[in-house]
Amino acid sequence: MNLKLAFLFWFVMVVIAIINGVFSEFVVSKALGDYGSHLYRTFFAIAVIFIASRIYLKVGYPGGYFTPAIYTGILWVCLSLTFEFGFGHYVFKMPLEKIILEYRIQEGRLWSLVIASEFLAPLANAWLLSSLK
Repeated sequence: MNLKLAFLFWFVMVVIAIINGVFSEFVVSKALGDYGSHLYRTFFAIAVIFIASRIYLKVGYPGGYFTPAIYTGILWVCLSLTFEFGFGHYVFKMPLEKIILEYRIQEGRLWSLVIASEFLAPLANAWLLSSLK
């Protein structure tokens, strides 16, 4: 697995998510409200992850896709959780309870779908790319 490439793609996705979060906060939330903005951010992030994982696999692994997809998905999930909990708690001083709140599906918070997509999108794209050969 090319760790540099996997990290680079993850980092670019984080930057896109941050920019999208700012856009969502100042533009989308005015039109759709807080929950609509949350839905927009969630599904936008999933789309970015799906597209990025497709490009990542095509560029980094023109041969076999499944093994790199599994490792990449695990890496991206671990990086994201470390970033969200570590950065959010220690840098932004957010209480862990507030961070965990974003993962409560039963309360309508869908961010866990983004984390799940970081693992599932590379696998889905590996399957799609393999079936196109």
